[in-house]
Amino acid sequence: MPAGLTDPTAAAQLGLSPRTLHRRLMDIAGVRTRIQLGGHAVRHGWVEHR
Repeated sequence: MPAGLTDPTAAAQLGLSPRTLHRRLMDIAGVRTRIQLGGHAVRHGWVEHR
């Protein structure tokens, strides 16, 4: 989340449940699991890798 928001906060701002947010992000990323989504997010700058 580029804005530094937590998943529940980002989901609430979008009017979604956290689970729906994860599903939509997984669809956008073209991945099937939340683990793959995390890897995709780091590789593509969606989150900061610390």
